[in-house]
Amino acid sequence: MASKNDITGDEIKSKASTKAYEDNYDRIFGNKEKTLRDSIDHKPSEGQFKIKDKITDRMNHLQQCMEGQAHIDRPEYVQDVINSIKKFDSQLNEEDDDYLQSAKFALDEKLQWKL
Repeated sequence: MASKNDITGDEIKSKASTKAYEDNYDRIFGNKEKTLRDSIDHKPSEGQFKIKDKITDRMNHLQQCMEGQAHIDRPEYVQDVINSIKKFDSQLNEEDDDYLQSAKFALDEKLQWKL
């Protein structure tokens, strides 16, 4: 005899499992070493936002701030932008790191940004 919901009286049935359910079940309860290896080898799909894209967008925003002299008018805001980029310090290329340091120096010294 199948179980029934005490309130509605409906029969309680499990749905058939799907491929997604089976994959996630293995990922959660399966071999942990295999799961870790799979996650390391996994390449992000086209739809995922990549770290390099985030860095590029934030560096472009910092450049606009600096060229607009926002580091003088709104130093706290520009400091927040710099901090949002510094989170990715290990991913920055040499050119971006130099630009970031120069921007920080201009911010700290309240120097006008000139091209």
